[in-house]
Amino acid sequence: MLSLFTTVFTFLAQAAAETTEVVSIYNHEFARGLAYLGAGIAILTGLSQGFGQGYAAGKACEAIARQPEASGKITSTMIIGQAIAETTGLYALLVAILLMFATGA
Repeated sequence: MLSLFTTVFTFLAQAAAETTEVVSIYNHEFARGLAYLGAGIAILTGLSQGFGQGYAAGKACEAIARQPEASGKITSTMIIGQAIAETTGLYALLVAILLMFATGA
């Protein structure tokens, strides 16, 4: 009875070890795929950030056209806002690069 138990246990241990290796490979590939998907989504932040900066610049031009005497204040506020929006794009790029290269690709 003990030899039967040992044989079954050995067979199950070998099957589990082989399954673990296969699952580990699939999990690594799945994690890399999700990292690339996340990097793509992070890059979309740069796209929306560009649209936002263009919209802000257009509205600043409209405001200066309506009130030319306030052009200095409008321009300085627009530049500060666009600098903050630009940091969002840079952080998105940094996150995308980290996601792409931290997964061992």
